[in-house]
Order: sequence, then structure tokens, then C-alpha cells
Amino acid sequence: MKIQSIFDLDVARSRSADDYTQGDVPFVTNTIINNGIVSYVEPFDTDKVFDGPSICISGLGHATVQKGKYLPKGNGGDSCTILNPKEKMSYSQLIYYAAAFNVLHRWRFSFGRKASKRRIQDLDISPVHSQSSFDIHKEVTKNSDQMLNLFEKNTKLRVE
Repeated sequence: MKIQSIFDLDVARSRSADDYTQGDVPFVTNTIINNGIVSYVEPFDTDKVFDGPSICISGLGHATVQKGKYLPKGNGGDSCTILNPKEKMSYSQLIYYAAAFNVLHRWRFSFGRKASKRRIQDLDISPVHSQSSFDIHKEVTKNSDQMLNLFEKNTKLRVE
């Protein structure tokens, strides 16, 4: 199924991260570290602030899931593309589609060929969540439990 059949696509509009003062709104850009967030900023009135949950695809083709308000990179040739679900989706479904995009399509984009609304909208993303045998909710829960156990174990080791 084509991405534009599942999501409404939008493009970011913002300035460079260096143009902002510190604030409360996550600034999402091309990094794969920290869910794409490079800083927290105070947006300008002319910026396009998005309110998740939605998928943000960086100019380099890395998809992240953003909750709440965020300001995606929106200047120059490597603006972020936002995928807003046409129908209400759970957080697990959004994670599924972001992961599917990264596995299926991230290789298509680079510094020489940036992701854009036009280049993304007609890409296929299959199988759709309802037809997948992969239980992303179970995997997210399992991963969260493992991380919590490691954190508790490491914290306990430091205290003793």
C-alpha cells in the first residue's frame, strides 16, 4: 500500500537549529540519535510546529515517531516530511510504520538524494500493520522490560 494511502504528508517549515533560543519544543532534524531531537527551542511565529503523534522523516530518510509538540527541520533541501495518520493509530502502529519505512526505504536517501514529500508519497509500505504477523506492541513491551531490568541491575550494583 502506498504511504499516501495511509498518511497525509506535510513538510516542515523552520529555521536552522542555531537560530533558536532555548525553549521547551523539541527540534527534530537529521540525526538518528535521541529520536532525531538535537535541542529544545522556542519556535518563531512563522514556524510550522507539529502536534504528534506522527512520523517525522528526516531529509536523510530516517523515520522517527514524535509525540506531542515538535519543530522539525524545515529549511534548505533537507527538510523533514511529516506523516500524519489518516485514521487514528496507536503508538505501536506508528512505531511499526516508522520501523517498516526505515527497513524498506531508508537506503534510498542520502546527502546526494534527500527525502521529500514527492519522493516519499508513492513508496509502498507493506505489509500494513493489520496484515503483519509481527507483534510490535509485544516487542516494545519486551524491550522496555529488558531496559528497565538492566537499569535496575546497574543502579543496584552502584549502590552496594
